[in-house]
Amino acid sequence: MNDKNTHSDPLNDFEKNLFGEGKINWEKSEADVWNELQSKMDKKTAKMVSFRHNWVQWSAAAVVLLILGFGAVISSWQKTIECRPGEHLVVKLPDGSSVDLNAASKLVYNPLKWKWERKLKFEGEGFFNVEKGSTFTVESDNGTTQVLGTSFNIYAREENYRVTCLTGKVQVTSPSDEKVVLLPQNHVELEEGKLVVTKMFEPEKAISWKQNYFYFTGRPLKEVIDEIERQYAVTIKLDPQLNNRNFGSNFSKQHSVEDVLDFVCKPMNLKFEKQANNVYIVTDES
Repeated sequence: MNDKNTHSDPLNDFEKNLFGEGKINWEKSEADVWNELQSKMDKKTAKMVSFRHNWVQWSAAAVVLLILGFGAVISSWQKTIECRPGEHLVVKLPDGSSVDLNAASKLVYNPLKWKWERKLKFEGEGFFNVEKGSTFTVESDNGTTQVLGTSFNIYAREENYRVTCLTGKVQVTSPSDEKVVLLPQNHVELEEGKLVVTKMFEPEKAISWKQNYFYFTGRPLKEVIDEIERQYAVTIKLDPQLNNRNFGSNFSKQHSVEDVLDFVCKPMNLKFEKQANNVYIVTDES
């Protein structure tokens, strides 16, 4: 009886202390555990939503950067075409317009933007035959020429700037923002910062260089010598004291460079000597 009573009695003191009188004392209730689990699940869901939200933002930012980068490429893309000394070159532009480049001339334009903006930078001499369309702009250091569809010749070298209109209508703007409109057979030249217009000009003389004929009417000798250098790809050293002496005549490139130099020098009492291969010097004969 006693043994049976011993085994059937309530838990002894040690066991009561260990098991809390037959009940396990959990640190948190079932409700607390569930609430904590639910909270952790909510946090994971919030993190996932936050990650998805950030991914959308990052994707949008990447698209914007891609668009900006592509736009920068379009804006900065430049095509440069140069005609070397001794050469002539015909350039076809994206819209079908063409430019005949004289020796030692250069043009720069953006082919990717050409459909929306027909604009180019130009240095040297060229004959432009422009297809009709949006405004066509030629920028040079000493002036800007704008047309819609026409043909004209531009001479833009150093401080010289001359434009001759052959067909259509041309607007020329100087660095000081002076503007003139040219009609066929009109010619304008920048003189001491002012645009001087000549009407009933002989345009065939302005573009005679296309057939290798060169006309000069009261032009500084240095300008003539510079043209000979460009056409024959030679170096000609001119006595600086002779730079501003005027020359009025014409010559053809069908002759040799020495024949042309002889033709230019003799009437002006000048002489030329060959110093080395393709190098000449021009001085006063006296």
